[in-house]
Amino acid sequence: NAEYGNPIIGEVFHCKWDVNTAGANKDTCIARDQRGHVTFLAEQVSHHPPVSAFYADCPDKQISASYSVWTKSKFLGISVGVDMVGVGTIHLKEHREKYHFTLPSTYGRSILTVPWSEMGGKVQVTCPQTDYTSTLVFHTKPMYGGKLHRVTGDIKDNMTGKCINKFEGEWNGRIKFTDETTGGSEVIDTTTLAVIPKRVRPVHEQRENESRRLWRHVTLALQRNDIDSATEAKHKLEERQREEGRARASQGEEWVPTYFKREDPAEPHNWTYKTT
Repeated sequence: NAEYGNPIIGEVFHCKWDVNTAGANKDTCIARDQRGHVTFLAEQVSHHPPVSAFYADCPDKQISASYSVWTKSKFLGISVGVDMVGVGTIHLKEHREKYHFTLPSTYGRSILTVPWSEMGGKVQVTCPQTDYTSTLVFHTKPMYGGKLHRVTGDIKDNMTGKCINKFEGEWNGRIKFTDETTGGSEVIDTTTLAVIPKRVRPVHEQRENESRRLWRHVTLALQRNDIDSATEAKHKLEERQREEGRARASQGEEWVPTYFKREDPAEPHNWTYKTT
């Protein structure tokens, strides 16, 4: 079985970015007098269906983001597509605004030759507090010609029904924003933004259910190109998960995630961070 790294229920991943460092140059998106750190947490909250929940927080900017998602894969000849099912929220605490958003699908192309990836599909962003809505379209590359990673979209005021801003470009390059009221424009070049590496605790300091420690034997075997040992280590993890699931079922118990809670039983895929 070559599908290594499928998340185990209860598996967690912690990391942080220290943006108040020499690596955070003048091009970083965080103002010089507001730099600090960004923390990230992920937890596998469900096995059937496989739902992953995420939470990120930047206290200095008073911004947090949460998302719970499960994926649907489909084979498309020599490509594979992955639909991201779920809705996330970005909370701008200073402005008391919450922005709800979806995610585009991801495609792996030319999987039998030289693989490459792209995103495609429509994304919706809504803000109940401002009554603004944004629609983004991630364009997949045409069979012949065309550009990679194109994105277009607009921002509308639902109260008036008017479009107040349009944008187009490449999501991983230059994006031009045009104010439909004044005609003015602004260009953001994402390639100039600072790339700051994440920090993760050493494996020996992690809890047993943290990703890098949980999968350490599989990882080491793959690094040695020892597929048999990697498969055996993976099988042990999966069998332990099955045994724990059977034990809970025999006791009539449900799995309770550590960091996330389900807001509405009628929406089994919608999980939120417990302290938000």
